[in-house]
Amino acid sequence: MYETLVDILTGRFQVRPELVTPETTPPALGLDSLFVVELSFVLEEEAGLKIGFDELAEADSVAGIARLMQDERDRRDRQDRRDQRDRQDESV
Repeated sequence: MYETLVDILTGRFQVRPELVTPETTPPALGLDSLFVVELSFVLEEEAGLKIGFDELAEADSVAGIARLMQDERDRRDRQDRRDQRDRQDESV
């Protein structure tokens, strides 16, 4: 997820790649509260990840945002597996 986030930051938000490290804070990248709102939409649009504004705003680093992304991906994958099992159980 870290590489996906770096791609989004450097591509969509035009952050210079040399500024992005796991420890970098969003403010150090010049990113503000408007960024959080836009990032939430971009993550849903480009990566299929629904992460709330509040959660993103609380992330203290690029690595923290990447962890939120991974946590959401894991949660979604678990839900997809449960849904698939439920559909299989219904067809039996």
